[in-house]
Amino acid sequence: MSIKGVLTALVYREVAWLKRFIGDYVTMWLLPSIYGVGIVFLPTLIGDVDFVLQRFSSLFNHVMTLTDALVFSLSLSAILTVVAVTVGDVVQTLYAEFKVYGSFTIILESTSIPVYVLATSVIRPLIMTFLSTLYLVPALSILLGSTGLSLYLQLLAALTLSSLVLGVLSGIIGVLIVFYTNVKRPWSVSNTIVPILLSGAGVYIPLQLVPLVLRAIASATPIPYTVELIQLVVLKGFPPEVYTPLTVISMLFTAYYLVAVSINKTVDTRVRRG
Repeated sequence: MSIKGVLTALVYREVAWLKRFIGDYVTMWLLPSIYGVGIVFLPTLIGDVDFVLQRFSSLFNHVMTLTDALVFSLSLSAILTVVAVTVGDVVQTLYAEFKVYGSFTIILESTSIPVYVLATSVIRPLIMTFLSTLYLVPALSILLGSTGLSLYLQLLAALTLSSLVLGVLSGIIGVLIVFYTNVKRPWSVSNTIVPILLSGAGVYIPLQLVPLVLRAIASATPIPYTVELIQLVVLKGFPPEVYTPLTVISMLFTAYYLVAVSINKTVDTRVRRG
């Protein structure tokens, strides 16, 4: 099977899963919306809105109105969902295909492990990032009017680039779990990784307040750089500073891609030799 055929098959699978699990996607739209709004309004239980806006402005060094704070919080909350679905879905999908559904033989007969794993690592993040952030379209449109869609497209580009890096990294983790460990519940691994990465990325707190160990782990992923990128895009438009996190994220993608190709080729050779 050609690369085009593999990609077509994976896209078909995602469409079928969307129809089957539409309720899961609705949940993915509701939870970050509630969380993003809650970050702004829950502190008003112990102080008024002006106090909360002053804290936001001080924390992010930018004078914010209530609309600014809501847009900013909703935009950052998208990272939570994107990281969770990308890491969890890629790892668990690879495990399911190779260990549960009995697709291993068919995959080896149709294509190579490197092609299949890398295709999964790219297709899933591309589709899941778009689907999991659709709630931002109406939310930002209500808050910003016609400029809301433009901001969403910028955020989608940033989140997609980040999710591609996470997808390739998750592909590496998934292959290691499938072929080099005896883990029977891969979600226990991905569900542990996600909060560690998010807690070290400084999503709602300055990075200097994050413990060094967590910060070091997160810095090996695109998440803290995506946080910085979203902050710049939402608060300052598209300043020249955005090219620094964009460059770092691109470098991480290249590094993980090369590692993934090497590991996947080794696994493919090993499996075919028996």
